Amino acid sequence: MTRVCFVGAGAVGGYLGAHMSKADVDVTLVDAWPEHVDAMRRKGLTVRGMNGAGSIETPVRALHVSDVPQLVREKPFDVAFIAVKSYDTEWATQLVLPYLSPTGCVVSLQNGINEETIASIAGWSRTLGCSVSALAAELVEPGLIVRNSPLGDEKKAGLRVGELHGQDTPRARLISGLLAHGDTCKVTSNLWGERWSKLTINAMRNGVCALTGMTGKQRDTNEVSRELTVRLGSSCIRVGRALGLALEPVGGLDLELLARADEDAAAHETITRMIMEVANSRSDAQRPSMGQDILKGRRTETEYINGLVARRGEEVGVDVRIHRRVNEVIKRIEKGELSPSPALLAEIVD
Repeated sequence: MTRVCFVGAGAVGGYLGAHMSKADVDVTLVDAWPEHVDAMRRKGLTVRGMNGAGSIETPVRALHVSDVPQLVREKPFDVAFIAVKSYDTEWATQLVLPYLSPTGCVVSLQNGINEETIASIAGWSRTLGCSVSALAAELVEPGLIVRNSPLGDEKKAGLRVGELHGQDTPRARLISGLLAHGDTCKVTSNLWGERWSKLTINAMRNGVCALTGMTGKQRDTNEVSRELTVRLGSSCIRVGRALGLALEPVGGLDLELLARADEDAAAHETITRMIMEVANSRSDAQRPSMGQDILKGRRTETEYINGLVARRGEEVGVDVRIHRRVNEVIKRIEKGELSPSPALLAEIVD
């Protein structure tokens, strides 16, 4: 794994690409935002970690997507990390695939569950996934990334990488070693369970911030919005179980308790305390990706988060109307028909 490419150098791709570059890994960062590419070329990448942890400044090699064809003259990549929005997965995979070595692989570093899409293009044997379990960050301006969550540790790994077939392979361990330059990383034998577990966290938190305009801490300290997150999380877990998935601990929450929290008072009390502990461990400015997207006036990943839960839930007969409502309201905000506001919670909650 001597040559690495990131397609997408935003919050996650830029953060991990910067740390690998700082560790002298041969990294190429590819991005579609011209101002960001220009800033990276001129002054490198600056990462500000929470309370200073993980902060670095480093030169990086950055290419605009239009520059990628020049890579035909270079040695091929051993691994390509896809770190773009879920709706850009297909073109990003097609973009980098001709520049991979015959034994090279593609790793999803995204929200949602996009490994199947990548595998349909690159091949199942060349595809891996990585659950970004404890990394919350934001590209706040060209060339500057701010991390708003603590670094992972041995008990709570920041990243979990795995093969689609679930085996612990040498290449998965090598990729884990690369990612460990930026945060703690482990190899998982349960990628699909990890993916649905992380989807649960995103489905219960991300959309609520997008439709209300709240930060993560504001969302969790507001009783109405917090109750909505619990209901969204519980129903998402029921869908995962109906799909036959074994869920994993993620996001500082006990998912078994979360599954019971909307009907068991003791479980509800405990999960509320866990939610508050997680909220208090993060920066006051922490805002999940879909909330960032709404502020910046761009498309969100709602169809690949709450929309995905709604589609899969309807297929297996689980009540997912609440996810469908969240998805529909966010799409109306994207179109400019609504403005994000806590008042919109009334359109979601029964």
